[in-house]
Amino acid sequence: MHISSPDYITMKKHLFFPILILAIPAFSQELSTDSLFQLALADLPAFSRHITAEAETDFGKAKAVVDWYARYFDWTYTDYKKRSVEDILKRRGGNCNELAMVTQASLEALDVKMRRVREANLHVRSDRRQADAEQRVAEVGNKASVFGRQHNDHVWLEVYDQASGQWAPADPSLGVVGMRSWLSARYGFTRRYSLDPSSEDMIAPFAVFVESEGDWINRTSHYAIDGFNSLYYGKLAELPSWSQWVEQVEQLDGLALGAFQGNVNLHEHSDEIAALAATYQQLKEEFLASGLGIIHQNIDAFSQSLVEGDFEAVVAAYTSDGKLFPQRGDIRRGEEAIRRYWTPPAGRESRTIHHRIKPEEIVVQGDTAYDWGYYEGATRLGDGKEVFWEGKYVIVWKKTPDGQWKVYLDSWNGL
Repeated sequence: MHISSPDYITMKKHLFFPILILAIPAFSQELSTDSLFQLALADLPAFSRHITAEAETDFGKAKAVVDWYARYFDWTYTDYKKRSVEDILKRRGGNCNELAMVTQASLEALDVKMRRVREANLHVRSDRRQADAEQRVAEVGNKASVFGRQHNDHVWLEVYDQASGQWAPADPSLGVVGMRSWLSARYGFTRRYSLDPSSEDMIAPFAVFVESEGDWINRTSHYAIDGFNSLYYGKLAELPSWSQWVEQVEQLDGLALGAFQGNVNLHEHSDEIAALAATYQQLKEEFLASGLGIIHQNIDAFSQSLVEGDFEAVVAAYTSDGKLFPQRGDIRRGEEAIRRYWTPPAGRESRTIHHRIKPEEIVVQGDTAYDWGYYEGATRLGDGKEVFWEGKYVIVWKKTPDGQWKVYLDSWNGL
């Protein structure tokens, strides 16, 4: 699982606040944030070209633009005032719709192919939000029913990834671009990583539509069913509650579309929304009780222990006969060798401040599991400088006689 060795910083795997700060492209550092805001107001195309100067593809440009707006714009609550892109830039903040507007304007200036997305999602319960929504419905009609006691609406973009030939999510509110990153931030059962900590309140989208010149393209199945299942390697479909999730999503997405179009009051279907929320929770419990779910929880626990400096917990994540295959040096064999590797020498001032493991696939076969993917992290050096790093890994897990899943083989190298 990985990062600093006794001799050097190896680059390995926790995100949230630190990585989004540390991953700023070098070219955007040439001008101060204030100067970049002024450039955006004076010449949005020039600003957009500046912050994407090192991007080699349209998808890379989209990632750079989304990252910049997500990090430097303040998220503000909706006040129902209509603002232009210039107004939003002057304000240096906005709600999800306004952040999508400025991001779209920058991408249009770069000729990046993209489209606007509307969603309705399961949300933490709020009687106050229901009261606000009912008042808005009375004022403007059914379109305001897209938010309520246990649901909310959200706006983001899809960008066209020329490499894959597919549309990919790009959410400037959350600072995530790409299918797997978006799915993890929106449906994940374990720790979620995004720029906006409140995103965890948006439990799971249940209706997703592309809104384009009066047309509505249904993307619900792509994200809420096929995408959600693919996040966990197709294994959700094997859980008892999955068929119920699919049935309820298919029932609700048409109702949500009717609300977006002003033809349906979604508040009249609060029981169905509550039932879907209960099904999501049941799916979560079923998954986390499985071997695959336990491994995912152990992955999060490893990163947390590393950031907290609990190196005994890090060592305990391995089997007693575990092996490390670090980027450099010999294989570390057994508990004591693993302890020596992970425990920093006395007096070391640098520390890991961010660590995240991003599995691409985990396959459980009996008492063994195979896990591969990417990692990322950050180290704060003794002089206060923060260094971001990333790489790829392969792990073999073993189920111990007492029923725990632990790391048996751990190999990694930097990108």
